[in-house]
Amino acid sequence: MSAGWNVRATTFSCVGNPEIVRYFLSYEADKQTALELVIAYVPVNQGELAEAVKEVSESELIGQGMSPGSVKEITPGPFAKS
Repeated sequence: MSAGWNVRATTFSCVGNPEIVRYFLSYEADKQTALELVIAYVPVNQGELAEAVKEVSESELIGQGMSPGSVKEITPGPFAKS
């Protein structure tokens, strides 16, 4: 069972291509609440998208020095292209 979520926040260019991609850990088991925590931490504006992309284990979150209800940016994220 997950204790949190890896959330991707994407900013798109004026032609609709992904321009800036950032990843966050959200120490909240509920997917919707995890998204809301990230959106409150880093406001997601019009033309941006926040989506929960992967469940995260409690040990991984604790290993990042996080506590329940916290958010941490981890950019570049685990899905970043090289």
